[in-house]
Amino acid sequence: MKSRLTILSFIVIVIIAGTSCQKPYQEELYVELKPSESAVVIPLEQGTEKQQQTKSLEYLKDHKAYVKRIPVPTKWHQTGHMTNTGNWIPTVSVIVVNRAPITREWTKEPATGTSSKDQVITVESQNSIGFYFGITCTASIIDEDVPLYLYWYGQKTIEQVMDENVRSYVQDYCTNEFGKRQLSNCQNERTDVFSGMKENVKKHFAERGLRIDNIGVAGEFTYLNGEIQTAINSEFISQKREAAAKHDVAAAKEYQQAGEAIKSQKLLEAQVNLINSTAEGLRTGKLIPPSTLVIGSTSDLTNLMGVRSAASNSKH
Repeated sequence: MKSRLTILSFIVIVIIAGTSCQKPYQEELYVELKPSESAVVIPLEQGTEKQQQTKSLEYLKDHKAYVKRIPVPTKWHQTGHMTNTGNWIPTVSVIVVNRAPITREWTKEPATGTSSKDQVITVESQNSIGFYFGITCTASIIDEDVPLYLYWYGQKTIEQVMDENVRSYVQDYCTNEFGKRQLSNCQNERTDVFSGMKENVKKHFAERGLRIDNIGVAGEFTYLNGEIQTAINSEFISQKREAAAKHDVAAAKEYQQAGEAIKSQKLLEAQVNLINSTAEGLRTGKLIPPSTLVIGSTSDLTNLMGVRSAASNSKH
């Protein structure tokens, strides 16, 4: 009886020992991409010579994934003396890039911009008058440009690239362009500056895999010196009042001209009616044509024409 218990105990120990020495189950791993996502699969175990190739744009292009479900191979990583001491680790790295459009608004007030931080673009004119304005920008990545984007920006998100790289580029460009101009020219030529900024930003970042779908100014110039802003506002109001006064004068002249035109039209209509009445009188015999026509008379039109009524002729 005792020997049987010993044997059973040994069997249990062997089973427990055998079970405890087994490695964890090697689960199959996958990375599933959303419709707006693309990925590059980078091997994690290569020689030093091959690892240098990960810096190459061509290498990233060659390892771009063209499926939406990517298998991730694993291998056992021993961490202790026991065969089951360790874990399964991936042998490739799947770098996922979200290509969906992102819009950022760089403004001063926390309630108006994408971020609560002050991200407004502040510049100075050539005569050291400081002012600022907001910028709104939308960017995305097209699928074929994913390797190019990763080559330049690594695993930065579009949001990070826009806030750090795009905004800095806009700041530098606007600072340089407005710094060449006097304040009055900054106001008058700002459309040209912003058009140039838009063109240059699109070109620069397209060469780095980021497509700028739209970029423009959000709001008007706001001057750092409140007195300058007040003076500009006053000048604007004066200009509007002057323009309104000129408009009123022009309107008065037009009204006067219209009145004179109406008066002339009424006189013309009266003359036409008189001529028509005279012709009708001649036709019906109510008026008798003259035997002679007097030129230079100061009488009315009927006398000038020498026309008399049949009734007045019969009295003579």
